[in-house]
Amino acid sequence: MKKEMTAFDVAAITSELQGVCGGFLDKIFHWEGRNVLIRINVQGEGKRELLLKDGRWLHLVADRPETPDTPSGFAVHLRKVLYNTRILSVRQQEFDRIVTMDLASKEGAYQLIFELIGDGNLIVVHEGKIINALEQKKWRHRDVLIGADYSYPPSRFDPRTASAEDFQKAVLTSRSDLVRTLATSVNLGGQYGEEICLRTGLEKGRKALTASPEEVAALRSATLSLFHELGSPSPRLVLDGEDVVDATPVPLMVNGHLQAQEMPSLSAALSAFLARRREDEVKVDAELERLRRQLDQQLKGIEATEREAAELQAQGDLLYTSYGDVSLTLERMLSLSRSSNWERLKEQGVKVPLVTSVEPQRKSFTMKVGEADVALDYTVSIDENANRLYTQAKELREKTAGARQAMEETRKAMEKRVAKGAREAALGKDKAAPTKRFWYESYKWFFTSGGRLVVGGRDAKSNDQVVKKHLGDRERYAHADLHGAPSIVLKDGMDASEEEMREVCQFALCHSKAWNAGAAEGTAYWVLPDQVSKRPEAGEFAPRGAFIIRGKRNYLHHLPLRMVVAEVQVEGSRKIACAPWESLQGRTERYAVIVPGKTPRGKASASLARAFQVPEEEISRILPPGDMEISELHGMEME
Repeated sequence: MKKEMTAFDVAAITSELQGVCGGFLDKIFHWEGRNVLIRINVQGEGKRELLLKDGRWLHLVADRPETPDTPSGFAVHLRKVLYNTRILSVRQQEFDRIVTMDLASKEGAYQLIFELIGDGNLIVVHEGKIINALEQKKWRHRDVLIGADYSYPPSRFDPRTASAEDFQKAVLTSRSDLVRTLATSVNLGGQYGEEICLRTGLEKGRKALTASPEEVAALRSATLSLFHELGSPSPRLVLDGEDVVDATPVPLMVNGHLQAQEMPSLSAALSAFLARRREDEVKVDAELERLRRQLDQQLKGIEATEREAAELQAQGDLLYTSYGDVSLTLERMLSLSRSSNWERLKEQGVKVPLVTSVEPQRKSFTMKVGEADVALDYTVSIDENANRLYTQAKELREKTAGARQAMEETRKAMEKRVAKGAREAALGKDKAAPTKRFWYESYKWFFTSGGRLVVGGRDAKSNDQVVKKHLGDRERYAHADLHGAPSIVLKDGMDASEEEMREVCQFALCHSKAWNAGAAEGTAYWVLPDQVSKRPEAGEFAPRGAFIIRGKRNYLHHLPLRMVVAEVQVEGSRKIACAPWESLQGRTERYAVIVPGKTPRGKASASLARAFQVPEEEISRILPPGDMEISELHGMEME
């Protein structure tokens, strides 16, 4: 299953984001470490929302995810400095997984830089200086620290702009097989490296250096053709049976044996992929997850080392392309060092043209050579400096050979672990599979004995949503008349029976503070839609998530605080529901009765999850808000 966006995905998303250029930043939300939602006002289109998810996924969303009521410090700062800034451009940094959003305001030029590499980062830059970042960190080649000048990671090979000679050199100087060479040296990534091998008909496992000039030309032609397809994208959501496995900007041959669903945009495909991925996640194998993290770290380490080696190699080449300037600067610095102490050398050295810094104690200085900053030893010749850079690059490349061997061992360990998991699954040992997810599960929910859907708020925000989105003329509204109790809406409830209204009011009561209080019974009411208002009159106040009820309330008394957790069928799919018994009668043979009690909610949730063989999150989301006891079991056993 896809773990992160590829550089191809980033290129396609950058193209889609051209539609927000000219828009203005509105609110910014941040939660759970590396999740950021940016609301954008686009003239003629209204509000668009850009989501950075888990630091690794960047796309536009149609449905806003749940965001915290209280903004984080990061969000507060971004709202303060970026509110109403105008989007000038959105661009990909070369062929890397980095997107830069250029912004303009009265205070000057800003940039939002989405680095989808590593664990992901969002960096805020003002006039070239970093003013905030999700993560601050130092690397050998750059610092991402508040107050530092921002610089992109070292450039990698760009297959879109590389000449035929450079492409051939990248392939034929590799010691690896063809697919790994395309993935790393040509910077296509594993999936697209395999795609190019398939499109050219070349064996992916053969040594890259054995490719003929004609075969290299075919590889380059297929690569450029793939980039051309990005100009007219045809995004796909890729499924293996019922499991979602990929989202791609164009159809791929590597996915030819799988189902591919056409999507209107890559953003829509990624939204569907990420939503379905959460549904498809099963109980995590801790050892397999550790191996996956290890493999990911090994791959990133190899990529970083190869980047550094390429940078050092390029610096060595630059010394010869700027031979005159470098040679003259070396002579001047050597002469200055012979007539100066360390302090004066540092002071006078930076006055030499192209010199940016001096470290006398190391007998070195840094100078601008082309666009690069190159550290040189002023006591040796230009050839010796170049050889030092070439040697360092060679040592780093040799270092990756051992790292690749370790990575291969990790792959084999993962394959063994996956095979073991498959055997256990075949024996029925791993049964905690999630059930199909429906739209209404973002709320509290159940179906009445008459088959009508009931939805209720989980918090202040969803309380607002459930009324604004779902309380129409044909619906009914229920509430427990306790502070903080959820708003409950009975869909198509105009013709609901008295028994159904009792079920709805019991559901409202059980999800209120009455459950926490340990009560045995209580009272709730229902009203018509036009009695529910968010507009207070003089002397009234309605906080977020609360509503003002006007007119007669239809109270129902002596409602039991008692719920049933049961296995039911919903639209042909197995689901676990939590509802009043009357709504489930005749629809289930496996169920547990719960009442307020002293067993911690988490412990009860875990026990029920094991009994129903579903992830604990599915049970936790449907239970009432407090401790409980499992008073009865029918058709099932518990540990």
